[in-house]
Amino acid sequence: METVEKPYYVEVPASLNPEQQKMMMELEKDAFPGVGAIDEQTLVPLARYGKIIQYRQENDPRPIAVCEVMRDYHDIHKAYIFGYYVRSDQQGKGIGKLFFNEIFPILKKDGFKKACLTVSMKNTAAVKVYEKVGFEVKETRLNEFGAGEDRYYMECIIS
Repeated sequence: METVEKPYYVEVPASLNPEQQKMMMELEKDAFPGVGAIDEQTLVPLARYGKIIQYRQENDPRPIAVCEVMRDYHDIHKAYIFGYYVRSDQQGKGIGKLFFNEIFPILKKDGFKKACLTVSMKNTAAVKVYEKVGFEVKETRLNEFGAGEDRYYMECIIS
């Protein structure tokens, strides 16, 4: 019987060296042009005290998708997805949905029962992906990240 290899795999770094930080910041700027890209002051604590989940493809030095997760301080069973993106050259291939199929078991194993995130109301493609994997819009937050930065707050039960 022939073994079929998965085209993608998950990696969860516990820390990031300066070279990895630089690469992640470049991916952040690509994913969140203008406003929203994070730097090493946020990436390092996320890797050490939160979780950065990377979706990778063999022979590609950069992750094709990234999920940055924190635990909700007020509800320890809720994961806050701080950042979620598919690299721009990999979009439109169904990777966003596939990646969530890998993320949810990791979050469940970590003791989470629910996941939440915010997304720009203008980012209709992301909203559709989130809804397809089970997220629901729970509220609209006006000026969440400053004037004009309106966001949907979405939640999903992890089963």
